[in-house]
Amino acid sequence: MSPRLLEVEDLTVHYRARRGAVRAVEAASFAVGEGETVAIVGESGSGKSTTAYALLGLLPRSARVERGRIGFDGRDLAGLPERRWREVRGREIALIPQDPGTSLNPVQRIGAQVAEALRLSGGADRRTARARTLELLADAGLPDPAVQARQYPSQLSGGMRQRALITIAIAARPRLIVADEPTSALDVTVQRRILDLLGALVRESGTGLLLITHDLGVAAERADRVLVMRSGAIVEQGTPGEVLSDPRDPYTRSLIDAAPGLARTPRRHRVRLTAIPGDPFAEPRPARAPEAGAGPDVPVLRVEELVKEFRPPRAAGRATAIRAVDGVSFTIPRGRTYGLVGESGSGKSTTARLILRLADPTGGRVLLGEEDITGTRGAAQRLLRRRMQIVQQNPYASLDPRRTVEQIVTDPLASFGLGSRAQRRGRARELVDLVALPASVLARRPAELSGGQRQRVAIARALVLNPELVVCDEPVSALDVAVQAQILDLLAALQAELGVSYLFISHDLAVVRHIADEVGVLHRGRLVESGPTEEIFAGARHGHTRELLDAIPGRR
Repeated sequence: MSPRLLEVEDLTVHYRARRGAVRAVEAASFAVGEGETVAIVGESGSGKSTTAYALLGLLPRSARVERGRIGFDGRDLAGLPERRWREVRGREIALIPQDPGTSLNPVQRIGAQVAEALRLSGGADRRTARARTLELLADAGLPDPAVQARQYPSQLSGGMRQRALITIAIAARPRLIVADEPTSALDVTVQRRILDLLGALVRESGTGLLLITHDLGVAAERADRVLVMRSGAIVEQGTPGEVLSDPRDPYTRSLIDAAPGLARTPRRHRVRLTAIPGDPFAEPRPARAPEAGAGPDVPVLRVEELVKEFRPPRAAGRATAIRAVDGVSFTIPRGRTYGLVGESGSGKSTTARLILRLADPTGGRVLLGEEDITGTRGAAQRLLRRRMQIVQQNPYASLDPRRTVEQIVTDPLASFGLGSRAQRRGRARELVDLVALPASVLARRPAELSGGQRQRVAIARALVLNPELVVCDEPVSALDVAVQAQILDLLAALQAELGVSYLFISHDLAVVRHIADEVGVLHRGRLVESGPTEEIFAGARHGHTRELLDAIPGRR
């Protein structure tokens, strides 16, 4: 084993709360060696991030290290005063936080932020900071460092912003990097490039890397050793081969089963249903449509040669329009799921907005059943809201924080004047039961719920009008893999019982495999490949599809 940089022994962290102490980390012990990558895996609330921030002296005031040792370079960092922490943090132990959108200064250019990190760490002075900044940005893989250095964070893509954060973290050449979910908000292809960059840094400089992630597939592919945390305790640790091939703890087995890139059987083939109540406001439709070829059936949605162009402002100096959606065509049968996959900027969300009549297409047609809805306006467009609904990516942002769950779920019914107040209240109780939530959540507000619970509320609201089509726009990308698996199971169960159709939008083919019957791959606005899900996985024809498949964490 390589020489140890970090030795954590019996680390215990508690949070102060009104009802007493909350144990966030309990007796955690592990080590990170030079040039070694150690991954900590677990769900939200398992103690991963609390452990990481304890190593950096960044715990909030409500948290306290009760006992334990944080050994680094022969020193015990536990209980170190803030003045001494400033000598360690950044220079010797660096942090790559999860969200580059909130971690970078929005009103300061990227180059200035990197140069500031260099000067504070002693890596450069004012005279040499600019040249060194451009070198570091180039090392981080930014394509044109001189241009990107002059830009603000809002002018960069998510992947570029994360590379800028990595540049700031490595500016002082730290001996240990703590990366807290550094790729969870990124497309799988960008995620792979970021992880490749971190891996190269570890190999070439001998830096230790502590990788915090909720995805066992990422940990298995990238780490030398894996630690599994649950409820603040390390329940299992070992090499990726040991943890994957012979997991001892049932929780580890559940994480393996939930990881999209590791699970062998798509979740839609494993659904087991319980009874689901009927809909008092609409006639129930038949359950899942028969297999292809079993008989004629009008598709719930047909998209024909859909085109959307955007005219750039004159100040941009570009005369030609930008074609965001370019001749896209696909069909969704009743009771089926079509997965639309692609990187950020591929045209997925624009296609969804055109289908939902939230934007007007430049060309092509959209048919809901046998009705051409491409040019609907006014009252006819409003009626479409009863037939089509959306589940958005961020449930916290899509739910009104001032309203109770009951008000949120029944709002579409009230908007259309359906049912009495008592009937709507009863419908809300049925819907929260439908999505496996207790009736007690009806009186609560979104801030009082977990991310998975909020997404279940969003699904309940989408189903309350008994729509024919639900557009799921990245509905699980912000969730832990365990919660993600629960939501995918729920969507499959609801579809099997209610016969609803889904347009499921995602950047991750592994996730789509678990829910979709057919897949379409978008690249730069064009549908480059489409077909049955298993056929795409077994023999993708287009190079971009193969790239997306290769980027699935754990697949390699």
